[in-house]
Amino acid sequence: MSAADWIGLGVIALVIVGGLLLLNQVTKPYDVKDEDEFERRRKQGTGMMTAGLMGLQQMLDPSAKKAAEVQQDLRRGIYDDEEEPDDPPEAGAEAREKEKMSDKL
Repeated sequence: MSAADWIGLGVIALVIVGGLLLLNQVTKPYDVKDEDEFERRRKQGTGMMTAGLMGLQQMLDPSAKKAAEVQQDLRRGIYDDEEEPDDPPEAGAEAREKEKMSDKL
């Protein structure tokens, strides 16, 4: 093996070790000293990185966009129980009763 091969293997090894160390730091829980600090961190919200990833997911998956809109509506107290064309069928006895009632009308 030549010197270039050893350098390449060294760079690959450093990237792998660096990635593992980064994952180790990211997964560590942070230390919260008191209740005030916990509340302050909770109120800070999600941040720009999470918002960007959510936007990307909504572009790639249209159902994720609809789910986010429904969650926002539920937080505001708006609840729409009407069936929409793209809703999945309901399961269980209640669904069968609803179907029987709609057939009778």
